[in-house]
Amino acid sequence: MSEPETKPTESETRPLEPAIAPRLAPAAEGGLSTTVKVLLSIAVIVGVVGFFRYTARGHTSHYKMVDEVMVAWGSWVAKPIKVHGYVEPGSIDEKVIDQETVRTFVLENKGKRIMVRNKGPKPDSFKDKSEVVAEGKIVEENGMPVLVATNLMAKCPSKYEGAPKDKLFDD
Repeated sequence: MSEPETKPTESETRPLEPAIAPRLAPAAEGGLSTTVKVLLSIAVIVGVVGFFRYTARGHTSHYKMVDEVMVAWGSWVAKPIKVHGYVEPGSIDEKVIDQETVRTFVLENKGKRIMVRNKGPKPDSFKDKSEVVAEGKIVEENGMPVLVATNLMAKCPSKYEGAPKDKLFDD
């Protein structure tokens, strides 16, 4: 006897799908998928950070005291730097060269000294023993460091000293 012929059902003829199939959520009609949005966000952030790093790289300078610079001044040659110190008494020399005032002086701190050369105007409070921050680049001249300053900032000590004590309140 033969068995009756039966037709296979639709579920039997359909190819088998894996039990766990990765499925991505369909993008909204006309919109971007979540993955694309995340990748675009990361690209924008990386671009902005890169832009700021690129534009800031030429505008940064280190701030050091004279004694810190003089420990290894060769590593600061041709780099933008701000050097803080005190004008050594008697070291200021001003000359007019090609209708421009050129001044040289020595900045000192903790027994270390560096020669500074600056052109142009000077701060009103620039004098012997004044506290100065010279901004520029160090060059080597005759085996010695010279700070070629493009900007000088000087503090006037008398402006920062405390007011005299009132004699009435002294014990």
